[in-house]
Amino acid sequence: MKKPFLLAACLSLTPYLAMAASDTVATDKPAVRDTNASNTGINERDRDGKTLTPMDQMNNASDLKVTQEIRQALMKGEFSTDAQNIKVITRNGAVTLRGPVESAAELKKISALVKPMPGVKSIDNQLQVK
Repeated sequence: MKKPFLLAACLSLTPYLAMAASDTVATDKPAVRDTNASNTGINERDRDGKTLTPMDQMNNASDLKVTQEIRQALMKGEFSTDAQNIKVITRNGAVTLRGPVESAAELKKISALVKPMPGVKSIDNQLQVK
């Protein structure tokens, strides 16, 4: 009884194993990289220690609340996916906004959204239009 069950289980997995094997076959062709989707240059710039990153976010309650409210407003608003994923870093009420946005209008709309929020003392807008 065990042998037929084991055989049936192995046969049912064969197509999946074949697909997995075909995905890992090495080819002589180099991988094509979409340079438009690469953030390599930006990421290298951020490693110099002079640029604020999300790791620089303060962990006090007021700064966390400001960042949370900005994030929620970005998600509720009609913004591009890029804009919804910008970096928001708050340190003692000073908000840094970094990342790509789709247009100059979107950049201005985000600035106008953040400026009047409670707890925001200043904004360092480093957003970039794609």
